[in-house]
Amino acid sequence: MSDGALANIIAVELNSGVAAPFCAKIFADYGADVIKLEPPEGDRIRGWGPFPQDEPHPEKGGLFTALNSNKRGVVLDASVAEDRERLLDLLAKADVLIEDNAPRQMREWGLDWETLSGVNPDLVMISITPFGQTGPYSNWRGEDLNAFHLSGTGSRYCGRPGEPPLQHGTFSASFFGAYVAAAWGVAAVLGRERTGAGQHIDVSCAEAIAALFVGAQNIGGMAQDGVYEKRTGIGMPLGAPATILPCKDGYVWMMALESGQWDGLCRAMGDPEWACIDMFQDMFTRAQNADVIYPLIEQWTAGLGKQEIMELCQANGCPTTALFTVAEVAEHPHLAEREFIVELEHPVLGRVRTLGAPVRLPASPGGPRRPAPLLGEHSRDVLAALEPRKARERRPAKTARALPLEGLRVANFGWGWLGPVAGQTLAFLGAEVYKIESRARIDINRTLPPFGGGVRDPDRSLQNHAGWAGNGSVTLDLKQPEAQALAHSLVARCDVVLENFGPGVMTRLNLDYDTLRAARPDIVVVSMPAAGLFGPLKDIRTYGMSLASITGLDSLTGYHAGPPVPMENAFADPLGGVIGALGALVALAHRARSGEGQHVDFSQQEGVVQMIAPAFMDYVMNGRVAGPLGNRHPLAAAAPHGVFRSAGEDRWIAIAVTSENEWRELAAAMGDPAWTREHEFASTAARVENLDALHERIETWTSARDDYELAEMLQRRGVAATPVLDVADLLNDPHFIERGTFPEVIHPLGFKERIYGAYVKTSGVEPVVRPGPVMGQDNEHVFKELLGVSEEDYRRLVDERVIY
Repeated sequence: MSDGALANIIAVELNSGVAAPFCAKIFADYGADVIKLEPPEGDRIRGWGPFPQDEPHPEKGGLFTALNSNKRGVVLDASVAEDRERLLDLLAKADVLIEDNAPRQMREWGLDWETLSGVNPDLVMISITPFGQTGPYSNWRGEDLNAFHLSGTGSRYCGRPGEPPLQHGTFSASFFGAYVAAAWGVAAVLGRERTGAGQHIDVSCAEAIAALFVGAQNIGGMAQDGVYEKRTGIGMPLGAPATILPCKDGYVWMMALESGQWDGLCRAMGDPEWACIDMFQDMFTRAQNADVIYPLIEQWTAGLGKQEIMELCQANGCPTTALFTVAEVAEHPHLAEREFIVELEHPVLGRVRTLGAPVRLPASPGGPRRPAPLLGEHSRDVLAALEPRKARERRPAKTARALPLEGLRVANFGWGWLGPVAGQTLAFLGAEVYKIESRARIDINRTLPPFGGGVRDPDRSLQNHAGWAGNGSVTLDLKQPEAQALAHSLVARCDVVLENFGPGVMTRLNLDYDTLRAARPDIVVVSMPAAGLFGPLKDIRTYGMSLASITGLDSLTGYHAGPPVPMENAFADPLGGVIGALGALVALAHRARSGEGQHVDFSQQEGVVQMIAPAFMDYVMNGRVAGPLGNRHPLAAAAPHGVFRSAGEDRWIAIAVTSENEWRELAAAMGDPAWTREHEFASTAARVENLDALHERIETWTSARDDYELAEMLQRRGVAATPVLDVADLLNDPHFIERGTFPEVIHPLGFKERIYGAYVKTSGVEPVVRPGPVMGQDNEHVFKELLGVSEEDYRRLVDERVIY
């Protein structure tokens, strides 16, 4: 892997779940030497499957295969003192430790940050856990289901009223947290010369989603007005059409918010008379009449196939997409042309397909090259290479003196939600970021309510202040040549350029890669279109909600054995912003080694497709096409595993049981009723087989009990249980309060508001978090001071609306 962007990094992985292996896989796929440590019985994910022909085998698990390409495998048992000493020997020479164990367990093993920083002061320790290293829930037991529902996502955005809030049918929280951790981890290693030390990176999967996804568009309004929304089961509540509709051969994500998109949909439908009614000409009014408009559109979709609908809509400028099944993703010609799906030769499985790298870097390609290791395959080589053991002295601790990206400058041409989050991620890591926007076309995210003080103004959108925090703002009408020339001058003074337009837009604005490279030869340009810069789908138009439909993720989301249920906001947008920033960081690592910039091709589709790995591997191994799973374990490896009604209106508790000991503790908590000993519930396999009956009996018990009290009682018994939070809970929950997730800030216009803060905690310098910018707030600094524009020319450019 010597040609990878991260080839100079040695990482050690010590995992108990999905998050650490996926984070470590990202490092490995871009060239890091990742040493995966497993106990003698192997990583527990080896036992989860899916397995060919459903025959369990420790070397044939599909999810394990997907998460562990390019790694070396070593057997070391962290619970055994002698093995821990060898582990410390490894960490003394490593750059990174990636782990997702309970904080209490790491302390008991003597592998906490205080100890490890004494062994290796330059170590970057990445801890990815459901709830984080601090706060009242830090020692709670948690599975992916618990982290997801503690974030408020299900209650706010997915499921039908009166029915359980839903998770995607995969390990959503773990994948999300792993991406966040990878970005922060690569930055911490890349910036060690600036910071002067290693550091501990504390990622709470629940907090990352609560902040970036739910908090961004809800916390400000809740804090200001005391009002919040819940899931509708229909679609995006603010605008319409924005929902999943059935068609002749499946489903489509019907999306047409902006006026031009609505006009395009009308043309695709043949301009029906009803669509010309005045009340349907505004997306907010259409949303208020969704019960009228959706059946009318469905009359049209019912007679056509999803591909035909997508092609008609796309040709008319409407970002509607077909809802792909997992099989359609696996066999799609677009991904085939991009060579995204990779075939590897495994010594036990034989030839097997797996998912490629989440971001395409042409100068330093990543992706699977070697199959997942056999249990202990590299133990002898790795352990033999360690120096003879000697007395280990604690080395002096170091304290980070700066943020890792301080001194880096970013020109962010991104728009909407995803582009600004990419800039925000780099800003939270210390970069100086300027978002380029224009009053000639106000970014849609500035137009979304609620507004500060109830005053409708593009500078007062509360959700914009959260989602764009960290970005500065300069205003340029890029359709004008002088504005383009100023943009070139800014890029010449930047390290990174971000953009998430469709392919061709930057070229039409004279901001293509070759032009920008002429301004600065080692520039890193990160393009973040929906489906990449080439391939049959390269010109597809999407929003974050409809983007998920072409990844297979929406096909897994819904109540078990039912139709897909829409995630009512763009989960893919903030996630895509983090992945785009990760792509920039990996490219910067390549530049640090080679002096070479590059044009990064981040297909949002390929980044989000990673989340369907469990279902994808089942398809390639067994030909099964998964559908909606409700809140069931994605690989049927836990039971009970669901969301249960508790006392109060729309109150719920998430419970996940992964072992027989936990089942016995849950049964004891319920008073050991006789039914818990019946043969239908005697083992995990039996409970999975009878899951509906099991869940019905458990809900009879939970429904009369307070969710918080019940969760605390079950946690005392070692059962993974959490309340299912709603938006109001996020502001008042003691865990998020202690972790400072949603601070109060003062906007430049003078009013107080709540946004999310630095949702990743570190042992280093904490960033100063400011709300999203007023339009053009940095114009004078950038144009006069940074670019050297004279006062006279500056005033002329403002008067001529070049700077506008």
